[in-house]
Amino acid sequence: MEFWYSNYLTFYRKSLFLLLFAAATIGIVSSCEKNNEFGLEMNPDSNTLEAIFSDTFDLNTFSVYADSIKTDELNGPSLLGNYIDPVFGEVNSSIFTQIRLEQAYDFIPQDGTIDDVVIDSAVLYLAINGYYGDINEQEFNVEILDEDFYKDSSYYNNQSLTTKGVNISTAGSIKANPLFPGYFSGFLVNEAILGITLDVNEFALPIINESGNSTLSGNDGDNEFLSFFKGIKISAPSNINGGLYYINLTNSFSRIRLFYRDTSGIASEHDTLDFDFNINSNCAYYHAVNHDYSGTAVEEAVNQPLLGRNQFYVQALGGVNGRITIPELDSLIGKKIMANKAEIILPFEDYLYDEYSSPTSLFISRKNNNGDYEFLPDLFEGSQGGNYDALNKNYRFDITRHVNEILAEKIINDTIKIIPNGNGITANRVVLNGINSTKKDKAKIIISYSKY
Repeated sequence: MEFWYSNYLTFYRKSLFLLLFAAATIGIVSSCEKNNEFGLEMNPDSNTLEAIFSDTFDLNTFSVYADSIKTDELNGPSLLGNYIDPVFGEVNSSIFTQIRLEQAYDFIPQDGTIDDVVIDSAVLYLAINGYYGDINEQEFNVEILDEDFYKDSSYYNNQSLTTKGVNISTAGSIKANPLFPGYFSGFLVNEAILGITLDVNEFALPIINESGNSTLSGNDGDNEFLSFFKGIKISAPSNINGGLYYINLTNSFSRIRLFYRDTSGIASEHDTLDFDFNINSNCAYYHAVNHDYSGTAVEEAVNQPLLGRNQFYVQALGGVNGRITIPELDSLIGKKIMANKAEIILPFEDYLYDEYSSPTSLFISRKNNNGDYEFLPDLFEGSQGGNYDALNKNYRFDITRHVNEILAEKIINDTIKIIPNGNGITANRVVLNGINSTKKDKAKIIISYSKY
């Protein structure tokens, strides 16, 4: 009996110890999870401090015209066309590109002369990889460049190259459906295609007349093709709401195809031949973009920065950027305060089936102590955010590390820049609500901090 009682007592004590240990372990884990949620893991000694929560800090927002951006040989489409945005005004984008011989060639027939070559047509084909705005008919001008063009040089959205001033397009007003397969060289292909016919006398004849010279023996050497034919500019007139095409210049269907006949033999042998001038990754190319904000709300907001406290604007293609300042952070400097969590929330105006897409994400950067812009340290921890949130209709940024560096006086409290993702390869834009917006959701900064 005593043996049974002794064993029971030992079992009871062990069970009680295990239960108490498990409860203590759960409590510690729960406490850690709660502290991590508030960011207190940044300072292990701070997890006993009381967190102060505030969402009333002033957030000053405004818009500025963007600096120029590089648009040469980007990893994405080149934009072409003209469209008129009801909020952001007119956007016009032109393409500058080299073309290259598909091979060394001599158009003179083996048993004939250059007079035996009959040119039927020349067509500039451009593969379409998306669009922006409302696609309508518009004219596309094609001009031959009169200025050297280099692949190893940088070209920007506000830069132009001189041309010979002659439009060699004969297509007139046209449009292509960017959502359906198009025709290349008379055949239906699996890409949307914009086809622009060219004047054979202005484009093809001068090239064919170079037959027998070194001009057609290669692309890159002295007196070879790229020295003779420097490239083309493709553009659309302004004041036409024709939409922007996203052109994939390195797609195999983007090229100029020349159709001609060798008439040196008997008539039954006068088949139509073709020769390609390629646009590929060996070519220099870029797109130039002009923004006209005349009479728009964007122009008014840039000229009167205080209007940005109601609405401010961000637009790709070197259009407009957003700016943020948080002046009240200065009041916390030197007061032994540490931010547990700091977050900026920027609601946007976005409507179902809106044809003017918003950026898929926004990036923010700050001025460093040298006055140059750099990404916030939160970005390198993978926690900065900035993604388009269709459900909550906002962009949300974690700036905890940035705020703590301000409080620690490692960096000055200066302007934060907002730029769109896909800045050089999309036309996306967004209207953001400021802190004084008349809309339900307003811009704000939420900070949870502790005193130590």
